[in-house]
Amino acid sequence: MSKVTMKPFSFADESADNIPFSVDTLEPIQETPAEETPQSTTTETPETTSSFSFEEDSPETGEGEEQIAEPSQETPKLTSSDVEFKTLGDFLVESGIWKDFEGREEFEFTEDSFKTLWEAQARNSVGELLVEERNQFGSTANQLIDYLKNGGTVDDFVGNYTQQLDISSLDTTSPDGQEKAIKEYYSSLGWSDVKVKKHIERLKDSGASEFQEEADDCKTKLVEAIEEERAEMLKEQEAIAENQKLEIRRINKSIRESFYKDENLAEREKKELDKFFFDLKYADKQGNKFSEFSVKWGEIRNDPSKYSKFIKFVKNFDSFEESKVVANKTKANTYNFLKKGASLEGATSVEPQKNRTSAPKPFVFK
Repeated sequence: MSKVTMKPFSFADESADNIPFSVDTLEPIQETPAEETPQSTTTETPETTSSFSFEEDSPETGEGEEQIAEPSQETPKLTSSDVEFKTLGDFLVESGIWKDFEGREEFEFTEDSFKTLWEAQARNSVGELLVEERNQFGSTANQLIDYLKNGGTVDDFVGNYTQQLDISSLDTTSPDGQEKAIKEYYSSLGWSDVKVKKHIERLKDSGASEFQEEADDCKTKLVEAIEEERAEMLKEQEAIAENQKLEIRRINKSIRESFYKDENLAEREKKELDKFFFDLKYADKQGNKFSEFSVKWGEIRNDPSKYSKFIKFVKNFDSFEESKVVANKTKANTYNFLKKGASLEGATSVEPQKNRTSAPKPFVFK
């Protein structure tokens, strides 16, 4: 029976799902700063009332020669309006740097579309390089890579492949190898040991050539069955990985919607939560990207004291939510009360006559 593996969900980023990382090795993703344009310095020449210099001749200038400042040579800055994107794109394709693509003649080359095309060409080149490298390992190694990528385990794959190696190594030219191949095949079909033994005896009575022919046929069928089982393992694990991706997307969508539906949060807080959970602003040396939430979660998991606080928080999660709502209501009521008091400041309170009582006379001391 094929075995498939379910891996735990990570809702922050499906591309970085369950990738182990050390928080200390993560670095913020830095945007490439724009190059500073060097400020040109212009040498001012003093104005003269005459084109002749009556100063004492210097060694650098001849007698009676006028000193003229050399004009500064400044390289003009290239802008997007100066670039013929279609001409450049055609050149890259025709020179073999880029791959040709369908609809190139009708493609509208603009600054934005050229950037998109550049990224697509880069991804295509990397993909072709990876395929070329993987093909050097052989089909079995590629199957293992795909199986592990989709969440399978090495033990499950190796268990299947070891069976194939054991069967392929049977020597069907020897009587022992022949008998073992026949026994393994019919046992895999669910035959009892007694039935298999009787069948082997009948085959031996038929002659050595027929016995070997049966052994070769059983060996071939066993190898094919094991290969089919491995292909089914890969297919099932791929389906599980795809379902997990869809589930992660669905849950992430629900999380984002819950942020913006929360009436107790201000718009600024909603956006901050969205960025904290979904913005992939950190990366490790392998290029895997993580959100600030993932980094914080890694810190909590790796620090026993923080993890204990997390456990306490989860234990009292419902009461935490209730206290937060009460605190927000109290804050709102206090604000409204103060706002109302400020509006009444300076107003004269008028009480109904029937409720007015005579105030006690103040003491007068001698």
